Amino acid sequence: MDKRIYVAPARFSGPRGQRRQGQGRQEEGPLNGQRLVVKDLFAIKGERIGQGNPDLLDSAPFERQTAPAVLALQQAGADYRARTTTDELAYSLNGTNAHFGTPENPRAPLRLPGGSSVGSAVAVARGEAEIGLGTDTGGSIRVPSSYCGLYGLRPTHGRISMTGLKPLAPRFDTVGWMTRDLATLTQVSEVLMPAATATRLPARIILLVPEGLAAGPYQRLLGPLSRRLESLGFQCERRMLSQTFMARASEAFRVLQGCEIRRTHQAWLSTPEQGPESRWPRLNPDIAARLKWCMTLSDTDELAAEAKAGTVRRWYRQQLAASQPASHQKGSESAAEAGSRVPHAQAEAISEAVFVLPTTPGASPLLGASLEVMEAYRHRLMGLTALAGLNGAPQLSLPWLTDDAARLPEEAAPPPWGVSLLGLPGRDESLLALACMLED
Repeated sequence: MDKRIYVAPARFSGPRGQRRQGQGRQEEGPLNGQRLVVKDLFAIKGERIGQGNPDLLDSAPFERQTAPAVLALQQAGADYRARTTTDELAYSLNGTNAHFGTPENPRAPLRLPGGSSVGSAVAVARGEAEIGLGTDTGGSIRVPSSYCGLYGLRPTHGRISMTGLKPLAPRFDTVGWMTRDLATLTQVSEVLMPAATATRLPARIILLVPEGLAAGPYQRLLGPLSRRLESLGFQCERRMLSQTFMARASEAFRVLQGCEIRRTHQAWLSTPEQGPESRWPRLNPDIAARLKWCMTLSDTDELAAEAKAGTVRRWYRQQLAASQPASHQKGSESAAEAGSRVPHAQAEAISEAVFVLPTTPGASPLLGASLEVMEAYRHRLMGLTALAGLNGAPQLSLPWLTDDAARLPEEAAPPPWGVSLLGLPGRDESLLALACMLED
């Protein structure tokens, strides 16, 4: 057992689909035989939740119930194998843990694997599971998906029950999952998010280009992607995402998340860090520093961040919300009108839009990068991930790129880099349907 990936020994290490000796009848369903690993934030009956920290694990009670999200997957036939590691308290996007070590990124061994759902991501990327269940607050599904070359979905906030999970920042926390293929990701989505209405495709696709992003794989993708989308009847346009706007989004999210964390962990954060009255666990220095910073945030800081977040939300909704129907716009053809040519475009088309955006600023940072370099990178990264977070919106990361420009001579292959689809809240199925069309 690799302790960098698994918190406890896997329940069963046999081949996929094989039952443990003495195991009762396995549930039959759409996920029958799919191996499932679960981040160390979810309640599993008879196990303890450690939140990526050995002190918290040792003091945790044994859970009496299994989290509904896990139970739903098991009832659909998924074969739960193991509890997986997380960055401490899920408060990092790097995939590192001073207590358990950093799992090797199977697709880029010289680079970070991404966090905080790191164990689930690496287990799936290594082929040891088909489904990696995790959580996403500031990017903890999307970032490791990008770095490890996986499909990953952060659903609409509140779409899936968070019962039985240890929170970080409840205003932004979501359940999420990662797979090696889109078909499995979609199957998991259908189990955890049963569709209440017919899927509605957008009519417009907005290709966002972050200002300052070096010319490379993402820009080269946009031409063929635009032509493919237009051939399916979608309207496409490119827009620049300014550095000023991304910095505003990053800062707003960082402060609002910090205020949520302060409230969530107030009971022990307010005690002395050391001494007989301390309730602090042993923490990695960078995590401890961030938690101390959370405790310095004031009501004034929160109000200022709310104002910045409001401008980001208004912009996001204005860009994606329904406008004049595409079929009424001169020289345009809606996805619905293309339906006679494209079998997959049978769903109702509306004049809403979807964003296309790099999931991360590029390939994963190299192992051993300095704290100063990583802190600067974190701000750039969160300028991208904060858009979905501040809007409670769904984001689907797709492993469509490799970062050729970042490849080192000693790397066997270019490192992975994800591309995302982002939509309005509640449009999770639209993103999945669009991705399926593009991969067909």
